[in-house]
Amino acid sequence: MLLVGIYEKLSLFIMNAMLLAERLFYFTHGMSFLFFLFASIYLLKDKDASRLRKVLGYVVLFWFFLEVKDLFLYLSEAVRHTYFSNLLVMVDMLAVPVCTFYLFELLSPGWMNWKRAVVIELFLLVCIAGYVLTASELWMEVLNFYVIFYSIIVIWILRGAVNRYNRYIQTNYSNTERINVRWLRQVTFFMFLCLSVWMYSLIANSWFIDSLYYLSSMLLWGCILYYNKQQEVIVADEFLQADSFFNKAVPESLPDNFVLSEGVVQSLQKALLQDELFLNPKLTLTELATEIGTNRTYLSFYLNSYLHTTFYDYINRYRMDKVHQLLATANESLSMNEIAESSGFNSLSTFRRAFVKEFGMSFADYRKQKARF
Repeated sequence: MLLVGIYEKLSLFIMNAMLLAERLFYFTHGMSFLFFLFASIYLLKDKDASRLRKVLGYVVLFWFFLEVKDLFLYLSEAVRHTYFSNLLVMVDMLAVPVCTFYLFELLSPGWMNWKRAVVIELFLLVCIAGYVLTASELWMEVLNFYVIFYSIIVIWILRGAVNRYNRYIQTNYSNTERINVRWLRQVTFFMFLCLSVWMYSLIANSWFIDSLYYLSSMLLWGCILYYNKQQEVIVADEFLQADSFFNKAVPESLPDNFVLSEGVVQSLQKALLQDELFLNPKLTLTELATEIGTNRTYLSFYLNSYLHTTFYDYINRYRMDKVHQLLATANESLSMNEIAESSGFNSLSTFRRAFVKEFGMSFADYRKQKARF
């Protein structure tokens, strides 16, 4: 009798847990549905928005389409185990290339367009159409292989694109705080997490795992939306032009005997030592070149080939010299923020990294050390 009572309570507990998991699935699916709907509206409502924001908006809109597609799972329990379930999974595969569209536009502004989007997705659409017409699972296997192959190739391409993008901003900008793509590391982690949960959900028929997938996808895209809002769009030139995304950029050639004129070199020194143009936190290579009466290509070549440095490091060297000067002459009451702003840094995080690299310790530790002597 006791065992019967325990069995009944255990059965009731399991039934309640399953019911709770099912309700959690409906709740998280509804959350995800609304999240992608409102996110796409927010990104696409402004007609004057940047290309990067529009591309992200269309990617998020496609993700909303996937949420709408999942509503078909509610029509019948049998859908999860039939021809239609395979079809829905194959439609999900379209999301893999779509996710990369935003990265392409971020790392090579102007490269992504509707024509390229269709070309990239065309093979997947052919596989889906083949499955619809023949119901052969061979199409699904081919699609799986293609998605894996595409992912490997894109990872290799994006690795080179990130390096090229970083070289570009180091060469042309003195402040990279809101234009660098270091945040892609965090996004990559969340993307791996989301993909892992999704793949597990395909083999584990679980309300809870499906709910976890919806939560992880919202976490992933919430992270991307946050960083995209912080990201400033750079003005791309021939180095990042659309047609050269898959090609190694070739720098403009200069004569072997090229030497920056003595007058321009003196103008450069005057602009930085006397006029202190480095105090402009948003100083660019083009602005400095215009100020000293030369062009960007000549100045960049001079910095790279003669001084063996990048524009970013060159300007921040002057800023750190200013920090040394302020620390030696300024009142101890000056805060870290005041010293950073007075030296041309408009980002405390950038100043902290530069300070630690220069002094081998944090600003607070430096102040404590000076106080002891």
